[in-house]
Amino acid sequence: MSGGWSGSSRRETLPTDWPVIRRGVLARDGYACQWPLAGRICAAPANQCDHIDPAGGDDPANLRALCSTHHAYRSAQQGGQAFGAIRKRMAAARFRPREPHPGLVQKETA
Repeated sequence: MSGGWSGSSRRETLPTDWPVIRRGVLARDGYACQWPLAGRICAAPANQCDHIDPAGGDDPANLRALCSTHHAYRSAQQGGQAFGAIRKRMAAARFRPREPHPGLVQKETA
């Protein structure tokens, strides 16, 4: 498993009342994992709070309780997507068309 918050900047972006929000979401969801599984939810004991839409803010409507297994799966999924986007940008930069050498560029005459 990962080292929790180590290497993450997420903690700095959370509101100061995050512990209160987190406890409220866990209580609202009955401390049961809300991960969808074939028409039902996991319902395993949940102790973690997940942002449904990572860019959606810290409103309780955008949060759900997850068990540690599904939260780790979700985080790995998001990390893989972010890494894929980085690799795509790197590949595009590597194969961009070369610019002609400045000495070979024809100058316009006025």
